[in-house]
Amino acid sequence: MLDMDIEGMPEDERLTILAQLEANRPGSAAKAGGTLAGPATPDRPDIPVWDYQRHVDEHPDVDIADLIAVRFPVVLYGGEDFTITSVADHLNLPVRPSQPWTLATELDMWNHLHTAGIVRWNSERRAVEHIRPQDDYRAALHEWGIARRADADAR
Repeated sequence: MLDMDIEGMPEDERLTILAQLEANRPGSAAKAGGTLAGPATPDRPDIPVWDYQRHVDEHPDVDIADLIAVRFPVVLYGGEDFTITSVADHLNLPVRPSQPWTLATELDMWNHLHTAGIVRWNSERRAVEHIRPQDDYRAALHEWGIARRADADAR
């Protein structure tokens, strides 16, 4: 794995790109995601996203709203690229999925990816790492989506 700074891009570069986006497509800067939305939360906790609910259940003093706002790096398979995201980012996507997308849905998706061996948590970097190729990631999401739809249809 390459040694790269996964905390985000330099702020002046980020702001320049956002200004260019806004100039070319008014309103687009406010919809930016990934590294363009900002850096990783510097003091983010060493808690994998799929463990957020368990952590809150075990620590009543922790507010789930604080955890879902945490921006964390996601290192893509091969370690040559990354993005930065948060649960809140996913819950506020401008494009809505065909089924309701809730906090429980988001955490369940991450748990499935972890259980399927697609992602792991790197405590040292406080980051999610994809440890399987993109095709495996897509297949795992597809499998999860089918199971989710079947559960919804059974209700």
